Amino acid sequence: MKHTRALSLTIITATMASAAFAQGEADAAAQANNPLADTTSLNLQNQYFGNLSSIDRDANAVLLRGAKPFRLGAANIMARATLPINTVPRAGGGDRSGLGDLNVFAAFLFDTGNPAISFGIGPQLTAPTATDDALGLGKWSAGFANVLFNASSPTVQYG
Repeated sequence: MKHTRALSLTIITATMASAAFAQGEADAAAQANNPLADTTSLNLQNQYFGNLSSIDRDANAVLLRGAKPFRLGAANIMARATLPINTVPRAGGGDRSGLGDLNVFAAFLFDTGNPAISFGIGPQLTAPTATDDALGLGKWSAGFANVLFNASSPTVQYG
């Protein structure tokens, strides 16, 4: 009886620890997907574009992305910069690869009252850094960006 009770207690403790670990992993995964997460990050994202419209060719973009949260007075701000490394098909055959246009935005973060929901809005700037005309727009642009991200569910996040 004593061994059964000890074994039961061990199983219950292990199950609770496993559930807490799984919840911690789910929370970490949700925040890793959040573009406004309060963490400094540097990541690579690959975007593959198969079968482009009428030319039956593919393209690819590797996005080098960095994010840095900071405070300006009482305001919480998230600065993000994205520099694409693009590969696109040439009209006569072959591919063209190089840097695309640099995009930077600074989002002023708002307290939504729910820690799982993030919202920010702020200025956005795109600089013509493409190494080839086919890899970017070739002009400066500016405007506003806003981001809403909902991580309320551990399995499905959206923004």
